Amino acid sequence: MKDPKAPITIGVLTADLDTAYSQPVIAGVLERARSAGVRLAFLTGHFPGASHEFERQFNLVYRLSDAARCDGLLLIAATLQFHLTPEPLQRFFSTLPKVPAVSLGFASPHLPSVVIDNYGGFLSLMRHVLGVHGCRRVAMIAGPRGHYEGDERLRAWRDAHAEFGMVADESLVAWGNFTQPGGRAAMQDLLRRAGRFDAVVTGNDETALGAMAVALDHGLRVPDELIIAGFDDILAASRIGVALTTVSQPLRELGSVATGGLIDLIAGKQIPALTRVPTRLVVRQSCGCAARGAGATLVADAAVDAAMADLAPAPESEPIYRRAFTDFIQSFDEALHLGEIQPFLACLHRVAADTMRREGHLNPVQAMLLALQRRVLETRRMDASRWPQVARWLQQAQIELAVRLDLDRHNRQRESLEHSMAFRELLKARIATFDLQKLLLVLDEALPRLRVETCCILLYEGEGRINDLYDWYLPKRAQLLYAFINGEKRSELAGEVLDTGELLPEATWKLLGDTAALAVYPVFHGTEHFGLILFGVTPMTNSPWEQIRDEVSSALKASLIVSELQAARDMLSNDLSRAEEGNRALSKIAHLDELTGLLNRRGFMLEAQARADMLQREGLPYAVFFADMDGLKPINDQLGHAAGDEAIRRSAAVLRHGFRASDCIGRIGGDEFAIFTAHADPDALEAMRQRVYKLFEQAGDGLPYKLGCSLGFVIAKGDSPERLESLLSRADAVLYEEKRRRKGAVPVR
Repeated sequence: MKDPKAPITIGVLTADLDTAYSQPVIAGVLERARSAGVRLAFLTGHFPGASHEFERQFNLVYRLSDAARCDGLLLIAATLQFHLTPEPLQRFFSTLPKVPAVSLGFASPHLPSVVIDNYGGFLSLMRHVLGVHGCRRVAMIAGPRGHYEGDERLRAWRDAHAEFGMVADESLVAWGNFTQPGGRAAMQDLLRRAGRFDAVVTGNDETALGAMAVALDHGLRVPDELIIAGFDDILAASRIGVALTTVSQPLRELGSVATGGLIDLIAGKQIPALTRVPTRLVVRQSCGCAARGAGATLVADAAVDAAMADLAPAPESEPIYRRAFTDFIQSFDEALHLGEIQPFLACLHRVAADTMRREGHLNPVQAMLLALQRRVLETRRMDASRWPQVARWLQQAQIELAVRLDLDRHNRQRESLEHSMAFRELLKARIATFDLQKLLLVLDEALPRLRVETCCILLYEGEGRINDLYDWYLPKRAQLLYAFINGEKRSELAGEVLDTGELLPEATWKLLGDTAALAVYPVFHGTEHFGLILFGVTPMTNSPWEQIRDEVSSALKASLIVSELQAARDMLSNDLSRAEEGNRALSKIAHLDELTGLLNRRGFMLEAQARADMLQREGLPYAVFFADMDGLKPINDQLGHAAGDEAIRRSAAVLRHGFRASDCIGRIGGDEFAIFTAHADPDALEAMRQRVYKLFEQAGDGLPYKLGCSLGFVIAKGDSPERLESLLSRADAVLYEEKRRRKGAVPVR
């Protein structure tokens, strides 16, 4: 029985924490939970029902909702449903435990749901286009068929026509996929088959930006010849040359309302079956309504009001925008008075630095600079002889801001890469010792560098397993292996055994506070689950958590293999049968080739594919080698299979020495090997191949046969979705050509 005085714990099921959509939603969830003294456990898997083995294994974390002592579940369906239609999403919901639950972003027929008022928001947009602008042929680029939010917006498009006594022309409907390329394709389709129309409304802003690009390519002036509007109010909507009329989604409020509703539900209160969070129509230039003209002088209040109408910030942000834009105007007037741009540039950098600290990007500053440029061009309150100078100033300001933005982006990418490389190198240095405690010391050093304040690792007592959505197993007990709480290592907490569903011992929860928020990830390697890794969540979520999870999983596997082997040796003197059982388990864990000590085919495919997936997420290229020994059959035929086995072992040793310690090497067939490397420079790869050839020549000295090997390699681009099996097949084809070049097998001496 739960202690009535104990804090409420809510499990939050989500497929991501870091996207432009999820970040404000998560901020709203955190804000409401903390104000109510509620704990949060974010169970962060991938999309339910995934077919790829890695994603299915990752989704074991969703099954924690069955074991975790959650008083309620918040299902962020807007992230879970991206790859799903409503039916499989509902099936997933039906597998969850029967505790109070709220669906966020999807109107479930079986659960209380909190959604954006997609229908009402899009209806207000259509009323504006039809009523205010008098458009009569309004095309619609809808979202994917069967997508809940897209269908609601399409329904509003149809109903708005009926409201104005019109019949919706279905020939003016094109289907998109919520992306700019999808918007471009749909717009081209409309222009090809639908003739002329007055306006285009789209399922979201990304689609609208793609449609606008096509309209401009066809020489259509927006809004004079064609009105375009979207939905979402993404940051780019106010920054493009023709600012986009759209509907703003209050995502932070969405997270807050859904969390508040779930807290009420847990308390036994009734909540509505469906709550629609109101949207806000944002009128900008793309429909022809944005305010134009700044009044008599540039510093008049009307200028600021006009800029605010163009920018259309959220009400809570408007005072910040208004102060910043007023500073822009005053510093620009000062620069005009002095004939010197420096006062304005100083203001620009000050506002940019403040915005970067507060929001993590410079998009609002870019939008304000564009608004200032419009105001200057429209007022023309100066002598014409000064216009060339002013134009140069405005151009210089744009360049300064772009340079600052590029520099910040470069610094963040460099910092992330340096942290990633340092973390991996630290782990590799410790992994070589196969000492689990030394591995944990690496985390003590790495976590502060990565600005991670809280990180805990649990190891299951037993093995977790998941084969598909309905076949899973989660050990009931776990041990706290490592605790780094609020920036401090807490060694005294390590070693405590607890129910897996508790996630952390109560003493650790108390250190975090009653309003703690944790992101929970599964620790696994291939198909074997070791435990869980937990991180503290803050409103500005932008973290290296998955990278840490990947590296810790690999490191734990290596450390646990050695630890388990030692335990098996100790058990041998007491219980031979138990030792044999342990060795069988170790054999399964290792995925090693018995002859060479390299990864076997299964082990290589699992390890290399996991690395490839990680590099693809980071947009980094990599390479795959296919290697085949020269002349193994004559060695076996003339000298016996023992000599052939020795030749294979020697070849494995050469490959291990010839490639880097960080590369993944496996024996995938009799005399065939595969190598995965993060190196992707063709010249460097060719140098590696030639080095391996020379090492084979040296290794064959003194043997009754000539030891040799041919290698072929291919490079995968960072954005390539190509699977490992396909890359190996292509590398094999390259190897065949390489063998022909080197004149095939090498004869026995």
